[in-house]
Amino acid sequence: MSFIYVGRLDELKGIRTLFEAWRLMGSDAPLLKVCGTGSLQEWCIHQSEGQNIEMMGFLDSATVKRLLSESQALILPTLWYEGFPMTIAEAFSSGVPVICSDIGNAGSLIEEGVTGWKFAVGNAEELVHAVQRCMASRDDMRRGIIKRYESEYTPDANYRRLAEIYAEVQNANRSAGAQRR
Repeated sequence: MSFIYVGRLDELKGIRTLFEAWRLMGSDAPLLKVCGTGSLQEWCIHQSEGQNIEMMGFLDSATVKRLLSESQALILPTLWYEGFPMTIAEAFSSGVPVICSDIGNAGSLIEEGVTGWKFAVGNAEELVHAVQRCMASRDDMRRGIIKRYESEYTPDANYRRLAEIYAEVQNANRSAGAQRR
């Protein structure tokens, strides 16, 4: 059983929170694969020594997708307001749940126990509990996550939603125009 982090290795991405959680789990920690580079790369390499953390460095997209699909969950410990993290959509497309800090859009995409688990931003102890809940969960979440991806995150689903929004705006403009007459 392994977990994966994919992203920049820097403060705003919450990498210190992630490594602190693994330190807190000690010998009970599952394998964590860390994919990415960044300003804290040397710090991460040093901190991973003696931990159940494998530093993967920069990887091509196909390798990341393969590792992601083999993982128990993607961990996104961000400390800032992400727009729409593509790693969440990529995880969902493979049926992989996401453990995410409860901040901004990233946190709003996760439905507790359905598409993943959330923890308080920057809180390593809560991240440990989220990882433990994930390890205790059933594997049948994967089908539901893929269904969610197909209904909400594919290009076709996004096109349908955009068309709905345009129709709503058009109808609102017509209504407003009729009321002014």
